[in-house]
Amino acid sequence: MQLLFNRLNQKIKEADTILFVSHRNPDPDTLGSALAIGSYAESMGKKTGYFCLDKIPDNFSFISESKKFTDSIDIFLGAYDLVIFVDCSELRRCGIEDILKYKKQTWAVVDHHLNKQKDADIVIRDNRAGANCEIVYDFLKFIDFFITPDIATALLSGLLIDTNFLSNAAATEKSVSIASSLLSLGADYRRIVKFFYTNKNPEILRVWGIALSRLKLNKEKNIASTAIFINDISSDYDAVYEALEGLSNFLNAILNADIILVLKEVDGGAKGSFRSNNDNFDVAEIASQYGGGGHKRAAGFFVAGGQIVEGDNEWRIEERLTFK
Repeated sequence: MQLLFNRLNQKIKEADTILFVSHRNPDPDTLGSALAIGSYAESMGKKTGYFCLDKIPDNFSFISESKKFTDSIDIFLGAYDLVIFVDCSELRRCGIEDILKYKKQTWAVVDHHLNKQKDADIVIRDNRAGANCEIVYDFLKFIDFFITPDIATALLSGLLIDTNFLSNAAATEKSVSIASSLLSLGADYRRIVKFFYTNKNPEILRVWGIALSRLKLNKEKNIASTAIFINDISSDYDAVYEALEGLSNFLNAILNADIILVLKEVDGGAKGSFRSNNDNFDVAEIASQYGGGGHKRAAGFFVAGGQIVEGDNEWRIEERLTFK
């Protein structure tokens, strides 16, 4: 890993302009990772850009500098010497495979998923890490970069959310150790908790209630599933859909099911969010069958044109047939 850290550090030093790319449906792990490495690049006077195809949720505003991200693909019109993909194992997770398929810049990947990106010049990957921010923390410590309280908060938020506040199977002894170090560096733990647990939009809670009323358990497979439809949301559409990922974590924490599946109707199709605490299941592998991906314990997917269908003891997605 140290050799790879050295290579990435050298490329950052050589570059004049650097673009950071995060995955769609952004979470604190991808945002914190990008902003933390970006703060190092900016400390050396590098010009930086930050891209995420989806809008950054308002409830992530506690992450300092998160407003640096743009969802405009016009950012790719700029001339960047180095493109760094963070928390993203393949281009389609970023939604830009057509934009960057003719690459001219140096590409680097910093990720904790199983690697599927074949075109990168540098791949720093550790799928044992509970969060991508753990890898970024190791990188910053390796190059002896001073981590400010704002960056510590960004990194800690990514670590805590990906490990469900150090409570799921992704959390390791190292996760706890890094979290402790970030707290000692000034990370604002209370602020993170406030935005994720005590700052709930009433509309989100109402939609959660609808989802809980639809909960189904397939006892044979021990899979719990539920569904949320566009018509369930009466107001603040974007804010609610941004926050629904937390429902999967909530159900995974309180139900004794091997797999949790939350389906969401969206414009153009349907999304699915998997969670599991059972070592015998790899939900990333299941999600990959639908073109998605993620971690062994948490994964997601999108089915274009997919329709959510209710069964006797489960919810599922079926593809709509189109005729020309």
